[in-house]
Amino acid sequence: MYEVIWQYDDTTPYEDPNPTSTAEARQLLIDGNRAFAHFFESRRDGTTVRQVVRVSPQDVGISATPGEAPPQVPFAAFLSCADARVPVELIFGQQANDLFVVRVAGNVLGDEILGSLDYAIDHLGTVRLLGVLGHTGCGAVTAAVDAYLTPAGYLGIAANFPLQSIISSLMAPVRGAVFALTAAHGERADARPGYRQALIESTVILNTALSAAVLVHNFHEALGDRLEINYGVYDLARRTVGLPDLTDSDNEWQEGLFRPPTDEEGFAELGRRVAQSRYISRLLETANDG
Repeated sequence: MYEVIWQYDDTTPYEDPNPTSTAEARQLLIDGNRAFAHFFESRRDGTTVRQVVRVSPQDVGISATPGEAPPQVPFAAFLSCADARVPVELIFGQQANDLFVVRVAGNVLGDEILGSLDYAIDHLGTVRLLGVLGHTGCGAVTAAVDAYLTPAGYLGIAANFPLQSIISSLMAPVRGAVFALTAAHGERADARPGYRQALIESTVILNTALSAAVLVHNFHEALGDRLEINYGVYDLARRTVGLPDLTDSDNEWQEGLFRPPTDEEGFAELGRRVAQSRYISRLLETANDG
């Protein structure tokens, strides 16, 4: 049995100070995700696993002044996919008023998204990290990959302008992933049994990095000690935010949040390393009928 208990004591309220630096903000998110991912690991002895989460007044919407709303004081802002399996606060082990989250299918950028994030950065002085969170098995990315692989199927999307705008936004990272897989695994990479799945997950990563890079260019004047832009992918199976391990280790997945490349050469290198990773290489050889 697993128990998660919120604890709030109004006689001695818990103080939950925000991180004051970008490094502290990033580490708080990574530690929160690590705790979330490990909490539900299998326990074979049958004992109850209990986690007590202390919450501050602002975490539960209580203002220091009775009858007034508490101020909005998130320490991080996120662009995330709208997928219901990706609850950003829960994934990072945070509470209400900790994160400013904008969600849209495929975590694609548009005017409304940029405007919302611009508000968070310009008007909420507590934000220390701006992140982009993609996730494995993304439905929007899958639709874009399928439209690329079977162009005739795109006709059904072409007349649906709202859906078309999302799919069209994803075509650049799809093509980037195609080039990367071809360069890493040869011209016949698309004949491998798991090519479609490998292309989907490679695209998820490149799309998330691309959105983060665009945010770097849009908010470059705010970057520095006050603000940092990171990205990561939430693995639905591992419950861990990170990327395929891009080093020479034997691991498939590396937890964390990362700075995006910001130029053509950097993206080409990221695509190459992702395509050559153990994670993507394994997917290429794994038949998937989904």
